[in-house]
Amino acid sequence: MRFDSVEFWAFFAVVLVLHRLLPFRRGLLVLASYAFYASWNPPFLLLLLYSSVLDYAVALRLGALPVPGVTGSDGDTVESAKAVAALRRKRRALLAVSLVGNLGVLVYFKYVGFLLDNLVALGALGVATADGLRIDVTLPLGISFYTFQTLSYTIDVYRGDTKPVRSFGDFLLFVAFFPQLIAGPILRAADFIPQIARARLPDQRAVLEGVELCLVGLFQKVVIADGFANVVDRVFAEPEHFSGSALLVASFCFNCQIYCDFAGYSTMAVGLARLLGYEVPKNFDFPLLATNPIEYRRGWHITMGTWFRDYFYQPLGGDRRGEWRTAFNSMLTWMAFGLWHGASWTFVLWGALNGLLLVAYRFLKHRGWLFPRGRVSTVFGLASMALFLSLSTIAFRAPSVDSAFAMYRRIATWQDGPLAISPLWFLTLAVLYAVHWLNRRFQTEGALARVGWPARVAFITLMVTALSLGAGSGEPFYYFQF
Repeated sequence: MRFDSVEFWAFFAVVLVLHRLLPFRRGLLVLASYAFYASWNPPFLLLLLYSSVLDYAVALRLGALPVPGVTGSDGDTVESAKAVAALRRKRRALLAVSLVGNLGVLVYFKYVGFLLDNLVALGALGVATADGLRIDVTLPLGISFYTFQTLSYTIDVYRGDTKPVRSFGDFLLFVAFFPQLIAGPILRAADFIPQIARARLPDQRAVLEGVELCLVGLFQKVVIADGFANVVDRVFAEPEHFSGSALLVASFCFNCQIYCDFAGYSTMAVGLARLLGYEVPKNFDFPLLATNPIEYRRGWHITMGTWFRDYFYQPLGGDRRGEWRTAFNSMLTWMAFGLWHGASWTFVLWGALNGLLLVAYRFLKHRGWLFPRGRVSTVFGLASMALFLSLSTIAFRAPSVDSAFAMYRRIATWQDGPLAISPLWFLTLAVLYAVHWLNRRFQTEGALARVGWPARVAFITLMVTALSLGAGSGEPFYYFQF
């Protein structure tokens, strides 16, 4: 069931009605979440349950062991050097169980083919091809998201940043909460678990906000993202048939497509959660209007960005060990972030390009070589970031590194081609950026709760009409493949 399908909205309507009528709301949401996930591939429910049981048990055991140097549950502080060392070994062993248990499954389903191909290319396996070694596996939907979500919980308990969850039902809901299960936003236990105990039915304002977010998210996906996909898919399928200018416009279109597609899902996830009385974090903060790579990183896929910051970048040393080490950490984090998206060197290239941009920006900023703040720097930053992000997404979308560089060469040399893109797409892109800017300038989110019923009815009618006439391609959400 996809968020843009009739089946899902029928399913959600039933869940919403039962959620209001029945007293055991937590159990209902757990069952609904598992039913939602089973609609894709029922056997993979076992993997979801496996991750939940593993990290629930590991966290409970970690919680029973005091953090070295911190007062334990019995009021005593571990002081003996041998006791501290033994305690740390136990805690690290438990953390390793979670890391290996979760990442091992993720690597098997998502990266085993990629690893075999590269080992064969390096001659490490003594065979000419990995075809005879590869096991045909189907990637479980959302495994990258819920694996990182449960890992963040275990790591937080290990660090002593949060306490283990005692209720297994609460933890099941935290892992499997269906509005965000497939593609985020990635939840943190410290933010979500307390909501379960104090969950209340949403008031009128929350309902209106939820309806607004669901409609806006659907519009982003069905009308804008799928509309762009009709052009992008055609160009990227046969890039050699298009001119350099057409490829450049297509890269802008794809940048907007993937934003509207993913932001549309995330926006609906926030809206669906609000209709059920829960708050999940927003995942986007106007990244198309970023004027520098730091703004972009803070505005794009926020929950995943903060995950890599807290559990990857900071443990590497972050920006605390000098300029060159910071540059290395930034590059490594961005490349890991790219590889998280998929088992392909194209994603690593995309991450490396973004990492290089961030390193270069920090280098220039620290030396005062950037434009001083003002209108000129804002316009230049907005235009240059839009161009760079659009070009970098070619690596994200291309089927291979060679194909990506072939497209870059056609754009750089401005080659002619038998096919071009209609100038209408320039106008479409301009309108999208203008609406994006107006939304940020006037903070339109939540407007449905601030206006009267005539305006509410008009907005809902307009959105439903647009959705019914939308040029949807019928493709699944782009981030479902990750």
